[in-house]
Amino acid sequence: REHKDTAEKVYRTNLSDYVNVKLGNPIDKISTFFSGVKVSLSSAVREEEIGFQINFSRSVLKAILKQYSLKEVRKSIEHTLNQIEKHLCPEEGLYELVSRTYCNGLLDQLAEYQDLLRRCYPDSGLSFEFREDEIRRVVENRLQQQGKGKE
Repeated sequence: REHKDTAEKVYRTNLSDYVNVKLGNPIDKISTFFSGVKVSLSSAVREEEIGFQINFSRSVLKAILKQYSLKEVRKSIEHTLNQIEKHLCPEEGLYELVSRTYCNGLLDQLAEYQDLLRRCYPDSGLSFEFREDEIRRVVENRLQQQGKGKE
């Protein structure tokens, strides 16, 4: 039982590392921005003051969000799914597992960033040009195509 738990832990760590490090992030500038927001919040800056810091102003966030249209995010996700497909053997069933892990990680990030956007920029009118269901649809469509290719 102990060996199985250890193996499971190593497996999950390696899967997480592969998804987070090797595949990259299709919304990297947004991630960098909100990582900085989280650091500021953890260093006693209040939520309502975040937008007044020069690095985290509403105009900086607006410029970053403009770079990530649905079309650009979809293209980046498709590129990442192509990488996954090239890296993995289709017979092992890992493509679906890694693709879903990647998608879930991205959706978790998006939910966290939407929460920070709501809390720190409440009346800004800013939002992402893409939604969770659109990201999920890109991945699900690819998985369906992948499944049809096997038949």
